[in-house]
Amino acid sequence: MNRKRWLIVALVLPILALAGSAYLKSVQRNSGVAVTLPISGFDPRDLLSGHYLIYRVDYGVEAVCDKQQGQASVCLRPQRGLYPTDELPPDCTLFIHGRCDNGVFSAGIERFYIPEAYAQVLEAKVRDQQGELVLAVDMQGNAAIRDLLIGGKPWKAAVDGLD
Repeated sequence: MNRKRWLIVALVLPILALAGSAYLKSVQRNSGVAVTLPISGFDPRDLLSGHYLIYRVDYGVEAVCDKQQGQASVCLRPQRGLYPTDELPPDCTLFIHGRCDNGVFSAGIERFYIPEAYAQVLEAKVRDQQGELVLAVDMQGNAAIRDLLIGGKPWKAAVDGLD
C-alpha cells in the first residue's frame, strides 16, 4: 500500500509542476506591458531550425554588447540603452533582462514556434524585414512573446489561405 502512494506522488508531482509552470508563463504573457520590436533573420543558412523561427531582435540600441559580457539589461523607457544589470538608471521604468555573449544581447525570446506547413512563407517574410514581435514585459524585466507580426498583422493572418 505504501508503494502505491509513492507511485501516485511520483506521477502527480511532475504534472503539477508542469501545470504550475504553464500557468505562470500564461500570467506573465497576459499581464505584462505590451512592447512591439522589429526582428530580422541573421543567419541565412539556418533561420529555420526545426519548427522554430530563429531571428535577431532590434531593441533600438546603437551599440549592443560591444564592451560587456554577462548579465545586461536593455532599458526601453524613458530612453533606450544597454546597461549592465546592476547599473540600470534609476529613471528606467521598463526594461528587459538578458545576457551579453560574444557581442550579442539575448533575452531568451529569439525563437518562435511555428507549424511546419508555414515555415517557408514565414522565413521569407522575416528575411524581407517584415517581422515584429509583440512582447509582454513585466516589472522585473522578464519578457514573454505574445505574438509574431508579419507586415503589422498577426502571423496567422499573413499565412491565411495556405491551408
